[in-house]
Amino acid sequence: MMTNDTSPAENEYLAAVAGLHEQTVSKQHEPAVGDFVSGKTCGRYWSGRVEWVNGRGEICVNTDGSWVYVPMADITH
Repeated sequence: MMTNDTSPAENEYLAAVAGLHEQTVSKQHEPAVGDFVSGKTCGRYWSGRVEWVNGRGEICVNTDGSWVYVPMADITH
C-alpha cells in the first residue's frame, strides 16, 4: 500500500508549478532574413520570406513579388 507523505499545501504548490508553463508567455522568436513566416494584419492573411527586420518590432516580407511591411506581433507561424 502506498502512502502520501506530502501535505495538502505541498500538493497545491506542486500542481501550481506544473501548470505554470501554461500561463507563462514565452518570448517570441525574432525572425531572421530569409525565414518563412505567415500571419494576419488588418484582417488579411500573408506569407513569405523575411526581407529585413528594422529592430523596432517590424519586418518586411516578400510575398512572391510584392512586399508587406508588418508588425512582428502579427506573425502566426
